[in-house]
Amino acid sequence: MKFGMFYVLECPDHDYRRAYEEMLDQIEYAESLGFSSVWLAEHHGDDYGSMPSPQVAAAAVSQRTKTMRIGIAVSILPFANPVRIAEDYAMVDVLSNGRLDFGVGRGYQPQEFKMMGVQQDISREIFAESLDIILGSWQNEEFSYQGKHFQVENIAVRPRPIQKPHPPVWVAAISPETFDLVAQKGLQIMVTPTLMTLPELKENVLKSMRALIERGYKPEDLNFPMNLQMHIAPTEEQAVANTEKALDWYFKRVIELVPKGPNTPKSYERFAEVAEQMGDISVDVLREAGIILLGTPEQAVARVQELQDDIGQKQLLCWMRIGGLEHKKVMDSMKLFAEEVMPYFNSQQTPVPRALSAEPALV
Repeated sequence: MKFGMFYVLECPDHDYRRAYEEMLDQIEYAESLGFSSVWLAEHHGDDYGSMPSPQVAAAAVSQRTKTMRIGIAVSILPFANPVRIAEDYAMVDVLSNGRLDFGVGRGYQPQEFKMMGVQQDISREIFAESLDIILGSWQNEEFSYQGKHFQVENIAVRPRPIQKPHPPVWVAAISPETFDLVAQKGLQIMVTPTLMTLPELKENVLKSMRALIERGYKPEDLNFPMNLQMHIAPTEEQAVANTEKALDWYFKRVIELVPKGPNTPKSYERFAEVAEQMGDISVDVLREAGIILLGTPEQAVARVQELQDDIGQKQLLCWMRIGGLEHKKVMDSMKLFAEEVMPYFNSQQTPVPRALSAEPALV
């Protein structure tokens, strides 16, 4: 099993220089601890996230690290021209010597769509066309495409990505419709329990895995990276106390940002349902739902083992800088996780879960 770090880079105090430097220091430290990847998220116009161009951050990371995979979780395709996205991330693949993992999504925050001048109710259409163009331009020396939203003629992306036929691609999925769409295209999924309970997430993951298996994928080849908000401390009480304020800020902010109410854009109804369910949120409720992991290394081992057993989790992305959590607390949590959790799984081969075999499903 592989472990990575995940950053939205929340910045409630607006000290962006400190936030960027802390993130880069943490990433360097993570590589020295044995984390195999780091994943960077794109957001716009809010303290919730301060990486509007994760390709810029990824280029910086490529020069501060030597071996870590550099993942994007995700590039919001409706917010930029797909040819420019293809060019930027081809550069990242070159600068990192072929270490890019390319995650894509269609976005979900109404204020971001308004800021970027994009109609949210057609985001799925734009996303699908953009992804076709990006992959086509990476796979072909010259590429043409005629779609509803984009038309390109004989384009040539320079530089070419190092990885062939292109960097690995994942699609972020929260709504059940997106799980279905990804399965139809034969891609793999990046998942998060942030806006759904862990049992719901397991159910959706297994459903998509079964759909891919029906299309010819081997169960052992499926790899759906999951990011999970967590904090590890010597005692459970300390883990909760360390993060309670940051988690309270984070979840209040995310509920304010997701689509909700009578004006929810078409195809985002699931977000509105989640926002209503999470209206009266607390750390205890979040922990009970499996949305966050706060506890000791032993408790972390148990949760990771559950994910491995139930859905065959092969890659877990540790979201530790939650809500702008203090640098030292993040570094201490990283160290405990690397020294007392990761070794338990590094020597194990992830089994195919029984839920993907002929035996009765676990979820």
